Amino acid sequence: MNKYDIIVNNQVVETIEQQGRSNGAMSYIIMDRVYYLSSKYKAFVEVFNRSTGCVYRV
Repeated sequence: MNKYDIIVNNQVVETIEQQGRSNGAMSYIIMDRVYYLSSKYKAFVEVFNRSTGCVYRV
């Protein structure tokens, strides 16, 4: 099961588990959270995939 950490200002503000959802559904959920948090904090948002170790900066 994949876990994604959403990071703002070098702090994890939210962790999302895949929990049987499809990859397509997860991409919509993650992008919704990224858009919300980037407008709230007016900062770059990073998404860290724990299973692959990849970091995506938006």
